[in-house]
Amino acid sequence: MKKYSATARKTNLSLQVDAHTRGIHNILDEPEDIGGANTGLNPVEMELGALGASLQETARKIADDNLFNYEKLVISLEGDLDFRGFMGDPNVRNGFQEIRISYDFKTQHSKEECQRFVQLIEQNSPIFDTLANGTNVNISNIIKD
Repeated sequence: MKKYSATARKTNLSLQVDAHTRGIHNILDEPEDIGGANTGLNPVEMELGALGASLQETARKIADDNLFNYEKLVISLEGDLDFRGFMGDPNVRNGFQEIRISYDFKTQHSKEECQRFVQLIEQNSPIFDTLANGTNVNISNIIKD
């Protein structure tokens, strides 16, 4: 089993966070209208982007083995987030209430074949699996300097 890790550090700018792993840095931030500096994707936008990237990578990895050829695949994602949950309303979930995914293929395969391939993509995508089926999240350590 391969272990992945990342570190997220608050910067000195508004709500900006520097998330990094393997020496690669990603700046996350919020739009100006909610107190950020608009210097990067916000965390939920990054989550949608990570899901889209995982679906794209999975499609590419499994296409040949499943005899599915395509010239282009655009995956569009959108999610509904009710800020009342984030702001403390106990009756509203903090996370996405729903995520919708649209697959736009340029291929010679039929719509039914595309639907079967999408099922394979979703069965094999690690991020799709994490979001659709949940994952245990454990706090392993709290350090106070």
